[in-house]
Amino acid sequence: MGQKIRVLLTKSDQDAHEMGVRHIAGLLRDAGMEVIFTRYHVIDEVPAVAEQEDVSAIGLSFYGSGLIYDTSRLMEQLKKKEMQDITVFLGGTIMEKEKDELLKMGVDMVFMPGVGKFQDIVDFVTSKAA
Repeated sequence: MGQKIRVLLTKSDQDAHEMGVRHIAGLLRDAGMEVIFTRYHVIDEVPAVAEQEDVSAIGLSFYGSGLIYDTSRLMEQLKKKEMQDITVFLGGTIMEKEKDELLKMGVDMVFMPGVGKFQDIVDFVTSKAA
């Protein structure tokens, strides 16, 4: 049996909406993954935590503002630290036009409200981060 997939789930400490991301954390744990859940003050903290925790995937949850800026900054920092092998996925209140922009930045997957099932996230992380 190989090592458990380690996933960092995080969101801005300014965003109080966390029921969805906490539910995803439970599903990933139930699927046998190790989940680290954090909140960040500034997005630049996330790559350091990902490196320290040796994660295979980073999941960002967004409800409010900051989506494009935080994601672009995260992708820049991962590239700078030569950590592009980490799978990055997003979820939350994300519009179609934002999804296209996020994918162009290098995000691996964007999960939007009302599209698919929670299990799709588990299946995605299992297939990409293993």
